Amino acid sequence: MVYSFIVTIALAMGLMLSSESLGLLGNNIGIAGIPFFASILIAVIVHVSTALRYGELFAMFPGAKGEAQFMQKALGSVPAIVFPLCSRVVITVCASTGMLATAGFVFNEVFIYWFPNFAFAFLLLGFLLVINLLGNRVSQKFQVFFVIVALSGLIFLSIAGLLGLENAPSTIKKVTPSLNIRIVLISLFLFIGFDLAGFAQGKNSPYPAGIVKPMVTGIILICLLFYLWGLVSIIYVQQDRLADTTIPYTLTAREIMGQDGRVVIGMVVLAGICSAVNALFIAVSKMIAGMATLGLLPHFLGVCEKRAAIPLILLVTGIAVMIAVGMAGEPVLEVYLRAGLLFWLLNYTGVHLSALIVGISYPNRSQSFRVPLVSVVAIIILSVGFVVLLCTDSESTLLLQFMLVVSVIVSFFGFIWVGLNRKKNLSVSR
Repeated sequence: MVYSFIVTIALAMGLMLSSESLGLLGNNIGIAGIPFFASILIAVIVHVSTALRYGELFAMFPGAKGEAQFMQKALGSVPAIVFPLCSRVVITVCASTGMLATAGFVFNEVFIYWFPNFAFAFLLLGFLLVINLLGNRVSQKFQVFFVIVALSGLIFLSIAGLLGLENAPSTIKKVTPSLNIRIVLISLFLFIGFDLAGFAQGKNSPYPAGIVKPMVTGIILICLLFYLWGLVSIIYVQQDRLADTTIPYTLTAREIMGQDGRVVIGMVVLAGICSAVNALFIAVSKMIAGMATLGLLPHFLGVCEKRAAIPLILLVTGIAVMIAVGMAGEPVLEVYLRAGLLFWLLNYTGVHLSALIVGISYPNRSQSFRVPLVSVVAIIILSVGFVVLLCTDSESTLLLQFMLVVSVIVSFFGFIWVGLNRKKNLSVSR
């Protein structure tokens, strides 16, 4: 029971510990200053409310196919295909490509200078593929290890920074707060991914407390860590430097401990990337396999559902192709990544909307769904966040074009596949 709880927390925290999250945190602390901490609290409240809905969701429909089954019941088969695929597959392929490339640069610049960047990215991708193919227990144990290393490194650097405050530059006195609606809402991106924990649970896991508690615990722990690291960052590094750099975490670590800090943050970044990519591999491959068993995707994707080897290999192949063709170094990859994050916010909105519909249509299934206020407020905030973040993006046109293309392609596939299955079922029934 304790082991399962620890694994679930590690999966919930995996994506939040990525280099992308640390970079987003540092940049926006640099832009907004101390007031950004209030935005983080708003994001925590929204995501905790969503985690509670996921607890009810997996209580009704346990296992990796639970979310799709829940949406299918409330919204229909096509939305149950579109929402999960557009969000998690886009993030898995695009974010993993970028993060693995970052890992290669970090390894090259901090540890072994002569080692080729992209060679390390491919080696790390292969390593993560192997530990997932070896089975759930192996990948889950590595997930716990990755998270512990990343957490330990950040906490160590933060404490070292607080203990050395007398030697710190007085940058905090020069901070000029600048908070706008985009900065407030962009904090929603920081805690995306807690729901990955639900897809790794077996059908016999204790629900909903077995999912909700570690999800909420993971969100709160990461919130406290972000507060601590954000405070240390703005104390040690000038606000404009934090805002303008792509590696705010490295600047902070170097100011705190010099070259030793650079080595520690290098280990944190590598472990955080591994925790993020591994969590995506574990959860998204199982999600795809679960959807296949529901008939929402081709049947072959659901073969060996527990290990989900075929979806995993397809995801890894997509990432390998992206790295091989040089997409890891293209600015457009950042646009695709933001598209995936916006799709993920839409997916959360879909979960809350499904909860409202289930609460009305199946009143005896769940007591909590009879109180719609939480979901109504969450839907409003998530929808406003989606629109504002899309419209105020520096590449809003390209971002919208990419999202439209992806959603149209997936929706077209969904309509065709659902139609074919319906005809097949009718012919069998006759």
